[in-house]
Amino acid sequence: MTRPTDAIVVGGGYAGVIAANRLTTHPDLRVTLINPRPTFVERIRLHQHAIGAYDAALSFTDVLAPSVRRTVDTVTRIDPTSRSLELATGDVARYDYLV
Repeated sequence: MTRPTDAIVVGGGYAGVIAANRLTTHPDLRVTLINPRPTFVERIRLHQHAIGAYDAALSFTDVLAPSVRRTVDTVTRIDPTSRSLELATGDVARYDYLV
């Protein structure tokens, strides 16, 4: 059995969410989003959040395709030679493609 092709997206802002969702259209990719917070923050709504009229934090399940894997952590080092990311928790994530 061949190893799946891993694509990792670092950062769960608007661009990261769009990139992760778009990558899921490639059936041969296993997509993982790494973000330090467990929620997506709608930054264009922060002014409403500041006055208590809107909760600007959404669950990633509301904005990500179901097949996107999520890791709550911070990338502390990128090693392009070994195609790996060191995370703040000490874990290492390996990738074939990095966004």
